[in-house]
Amino acid sequence: MLAAVNKMDLAGYREDVFRKLQDDFVSLAAQLGIASVQCVPISALEGDNVVDRNNRMPWYHGPTLLEHLETVPLPEKDSLQGFRFPVQTVIRPDATFRGFAGRIASGSVHPGDPLVALPSGRKTRVRSIVTYDGELPQASSSMSVTLQLDEEIDLSRGEMLVSADQLPRVSRRFHAKVVWLHGTSLELGRAYLVKHTARQTKIRALRIRHRVNVNTLTEEPATRWR
Repeated sequence: MLAAVNKMDLAGYREDVFRKLQDDFVSLAAQLGIASVQCVPISALEGDNVVDRNNRMPWYHGPTLLEHLETVPLPEKDSLQGFRFPVQTVIRPDATFRGFAGRIASGSVHPGDPLVALPSGRKTRVRSIVTYDGELPQASSSMSVTLQLDEEIDLSRGEMLVSADQLPRVSRRFHAKVVWLHGTSLELGRAYLVKHTARQTKIRALRIRHRVNVNTLTEEPATRWR
């Protein structure tokens, strides 16, 4: 995890101020189960440690914000999971091409791989993986690509293509941890809009299992959420 400690210019670029905030954040991250944290002191207004280093914080020897973002190793576990591809848009410039564009959420895909379209359950195979620079022999999680399919199945924005041999569990009910920011309390049984991949749908909260005390991170019983 990356934590940018901003407005160091207002604190006179003092090391003790940064170290205190860093210790507080690392302690909070440990409570949340986050093992690795990189804290970077910055001043967005002055540009300090955002892209380039400066001589106003000589006590900091770590990477700048951009250096960390460009060099941090990405986890490979998503690429080992089942293929999940939410459809962002359908591309059909003419009658000879029909592709489904989006960002691979997890897993990898190759031409010839069998896929299942959800929620319809229709089966298909990947004909080709298309990008701006040409076709690819393989694509994996976090890549944005366009998939051409062998069969002409009906797909639209918000639907999903998944691995035929690693199907997700499909259910109309689920448990979720929600950060509730609205001034009005959440009401059980009331309809709310939720974003599911690229599609908006309605949900209802049936039960509040507990709420989390933001100061202690302990779970407390609750009948309402605010």
